[in-house]
Amino acid sequence: MSASAFKIEDIFGVKGKIVVVTGGGTGIGKALTAGFAQNGAKVYISGRRKEVLEAAAKEIGGDIVSIQGDVSTKEGCKAIADAISAKESKVDVLINCAGVMRPWKSSISDHDDPDQVANLLWDGHDDDDFNYSNSSPYFVTAALVPLLRKSDFPSVIVIASIAGLANQRAMGTVSYGVTKVTIHLGKLLAGRLHPLKIRVNTICPGIFPSEMTGKSDSGEGHEYNLADGAAKAAKRSTVGRPGLPEEIVGPVLLLSSRAGGYMDGALLTVDGGRLMGAGINDGLRIPEDHYIN
Repeated sequence: MSASAFKIEDIFGVKGKIVVVTGGGTGIGKALTAGFAQNGAKVYISGRRKEVLEAAAKEIGGDIVSIQGDVSTKEGCKAIADAISAKESKVDVLINCAGVMRPWKSSISDHDDPDQVANLLWDGHDDDDFNYSNSSPYFVTAALVPLLRKSDFPSVIVIASIAGLANQRAMGTVSYGVTKVTIHLGKLLAGRLHPLKIRVNTICPGIFPSEMTGKSDSGEGHEYNLADGAAKAAKRSTVGRPGLPEEIVGPVLLLSSRAGGYMDGALLTVDGGRLMGAGINDGLRIPEDHYIN
């Protein structure tokens, strides 16, 4: 056994890897971009807003390439893959992080009022809400399979959400929860890509500062200005706060490096323990006096 076999830089190192992060300009995706770039990887980030991508790349520094594109369509996914193929002969890590939560189109004041709930279910969503973000992890992954196959150690990571595991009435919209079919998609892709030696794992984050939950008030990421619902949800974690950027970057680096090389088809929840809270499975709410302050 080598004397350096268990050094952190050898086990968790990602230096020199070619990494793709969809949604890499904001929120969790931006944190992941920084985690790879600051550790010597070359990172391609995609998103619909060119100015946001370029601002993130400039702020983070390192070897980051911005590709404007839309992963909500099959054609958009192929265009992003083609742009990467024009520059690279392989991709080592793909992180499917792009996501969006469309709000209810109507609101209610009492989740226990049968009439209000019935009206919310009918009026709160349109057809397109269910189709908007379901397909991107599949088509981005499929489009990049030729480049992933050329890596010596290919890894695909699907960033889903605990919204796909919980059944709490106040946890986002139904259409958002349904998009987290990506949890099962990650497992199916792991099975289909097994003969190609491409590992696929899924991470379900809890509350992290992002455009959907609210933004950090400081560059250190320790002060938050979360939306009311996200702030209350964050208090249900064991430590009583939202996740820190390094607390999502760490698990992703694990799955992208030698340290996670024997993990395939795995599902990791990075939620601070929220799924253990009362009411997650039966729809009951946690009383305010049970929050951790």
